[in-house]
Amino acid sequence: MNNKKFKILLIVDIVLIIGLFALMMILKGSYNDQAQKSVNEQVGAYLEQSNGVVQEQWKAVDQYGMAWKLVFATLTGDKTEATFDATVKAIEDDKDARFKQLSYMYNAAGIPPQAQNSINEKAGLADKFLLKNEGGVKEVACGKNCVISFTFAKGKLKTADYKALSNYNMAENFKLEAPAPFHFE
Repeated sequence: MNNKKFKILLIVDIVLIIGLFALMMILKGSYNDQAQKSVNEQVGAYLEQSNGVVQEQWKAVDQYGMAWKLVFATLTGDKTEATFDATVKAIEDDKDARFKQLSYMYNAAGIPPQAQNSINEKAGLADKFLLKNEGGVKEVACGKNCVISFTFAKGKLKTADYKALSNYNMAENFKLEAPAPFHFE
């Protein structure tokens, strides 16, 4: 009789162990899928954030370069308002030179041409950098959170304030936070 009970208990134990093992494998696969999905979502969000920062930086560097060209041309050339306006238009329209300038800088930073082309395709160059033109005061974008101004009186340059351009610090305006710690729910 004891031998019969022992065999029944042994069979029940084996069935329970096999059932628990099968349940554990099913749950392991489900948890693995859930973890992969969570990792992919978090990596995708961080990649999107970092790409956005790089694209904003690309445009800001373009505006920065255009602003320096404008300052140089304005202060060393004919200081009339008409020449200033023509210079702004010429700088904005010379997209090939602007792209080359960005490429030189990004090559020097070690960013390969394929990545540069991808950034340019997604972000593009800055459309315009003359922000405001009112009452002889012209404000020009020189990057993210950077504005310089030129004041004209009777068609001639009166003052040029490009202090923000000379003090501009890319590192302060473009920060990429470390990715959030991985969490699994």
